[in-house]
Amino acid sequence: MFTTNNSLTDILSAPGMKKWIPFFFAEDQFDLFPKELWEEPLRLSAFRGQTPWGTNLLGLAEQLVDTANLILEIRSGKRQCLHLHDWKAWEPIEGEVLQGGDRTYLVTPPPLAKTEERKPALIICPGGAYEFVSFQNEGTPIQTAAEQKGYVTFMIRYRVAPSRYPDPQMDLLHSIRYVRENAAKYQVDPDRIGIVGFSAGGHLCASSAALAEKLLPEGKPNAVVLGYPVISFEKGVAHEGSFLALFGKDDEALRKEFSVENLIKADYPPTFAWACMDDDCVPPENTKKLENRLKEMGVAHECLYYPTGGHGCGLAYDNSAWKWSLEMFAFLEKNL
Repeated sequence: MFTTNNSLTDILSAPGMKKWIPFFFAEDQFDLFPKELWEEPLRLSAFRGQTPWGTNLLGLAEQLVDTANLILEIRSGKRQCLHLHDWKAWEPIEGEVLQGGDRTYLVTPPPLAKTEERKPALIICPGGAYEFVSFQNEGTPIQTAAEQKGYVTFMIRYRVAPSRYPDPQMDLLHSIRYVRENAAKYQVDPDRIGIVGFSAGGHLCASSAALAEKLLPEGKPNAVVLGYPVISFEKGVAHEGSFLALFGKDDEALRKEFSVENLIKADYPPTFAWACMDDDCVPPENTKKLENRLKEMGVAHECLYYPTGGHGCGLAYDNSAWKWSLEMFAFLEKNL
């Protein structure tokens, strides 16, 4: 397993790493690490480079290590990467580009020690404006944190643009159904399957939960967790890029129909959501609209707001939103 004592060169030269890493990590971020230090420990080079927003690269280095170790586990067979539509083992072809085609998969958890106990499961849906899927900050770190808390954790790469609605929603609902139907294999309680989504992945989770009865009832989740989610497509509140990527056109009727606050009914699953008040990408008003609707419908929920953190902060350990994951686990312990 890699640590931040390894160098960037160590990681990139590992067998199969260059084939897999584009599917889990943004390769252009390697350029943030000083080229002359690529052979030195990441924990050194992380303090000699800088992110575009002015911080050191330690968080990015840790994300890279998490990603590399995930790939090692997939290559060793400890985890599987399953194609969503036939549930067979999937792997990229050398030199294959990420965009275009059907690049959809579900990353499974490692096998558990055999026991009678059935555990709760979480399926993680990173964000990316329905244009890409950001595993490195909203996938792998969340998976690691959840597994340490005893959850059986999956990650999904759902279809994105040029695919349109309902393709991403169907990918998630089919994944929930797959986990439920294979609960014994993964030692999962089929009645305790939650979904965790960020940004546009939050809209994916929130809308899929609301539309499950219509699209695929067997895929309805038992709880929903949303981080700085896209909820409303109302102009002035919407993240326009997510709306246009999901539908491919501007249509007022679609904006109204697929704003989550208009979809939630009384049988909606228990929901935990959080947002940062300084988020200038997806306004926290999205989460407030969600909260108001959940209250109106009498749905069990908790919505939290943190003063700082911006957008896309993942586990947010370096800002005021750092407690969200602790609050989430406390909520799920009571509601999942």
